[in-house]
Amino acid sequence: MDTITYNRYYVILIIGVLIAFLYYPLLGHFAFYGRSHTVQMVFYSRLFIWLEVALLFGYARWVEKGRFLLWVEKPYGFWFYPASFAALYLLAIGAGIVSKIPLAFGIHDGQQAVREMAAIVNKSMPLMVFAALTAGFTEELIFRAYLVPRLEILFKNKSAAVVVSALMFSLAHYHYFSISETIFTFCIGVVFAIYYQWYRNVKVLIFTHAAIDFISFLIFGYLQAHHLYK
Repeated sequence: MDTITYNRYYVILIIGVLIAFLYYPLLGHFAFYGRSHTVQMVFYSRLFIWLEVALLFGYARWVEKGRFLLWVEKPYGFWFYPASFAALYLLAIGAGIVSKIPLAFGIHDGQQAVREMAAIVNKSMPLMVFAALTAGFTEELIFRAYLVPRLEILFKNKSAAVVVSALMFSLAHYHYFSISETIFTFCIGVVFAIYYQWYRNVKVLIFTHAAIDFISFLIFGYLQAHHLYK
């Protein structure tokens, strides 16, 4: 690849990364800012994220002139999948514990937006399933499958790709204005990015991410129903 062609490809990758990172914070802000949390708003906001995935698929196909998944999925035996799920879920629990550390030092954490969203989702089982599957599919396809390989090309450094993708993933959740959520998503972003680099299997990440969200919704609903959520 000559210098001019490489520089053009480099610019195309940067634009794709910016689209992936800024699509929802910018366009989502104009589409949903100021609107109250309702079942309809949550549903349409999830559809809006699916549109981002479609946009990135088109960008990879027609602008990058390549595959959305730059890394070919590696095949594994049956036991790889439950073992991976168990390990990732345990690490997610660890990330949840780490995210609560600031609270131990008396740092106030805004949980209102997170609770409002969870309360809306828990009003409908189909919406709960849809929200969990949307998070699993779209966020893993965007922040791991799309961003990590391209960031690795741009930075020529595996560690930088992990940290930057995790920061992007964390900042994408900053609209909840929760310190715990920001720390949690950064830790998850690091773990999932490293996993994707090692095993190049996004299916496990999608399923695990969806399961984490779905189980979290169920726990929130239980705590709320029994007036245990402080």
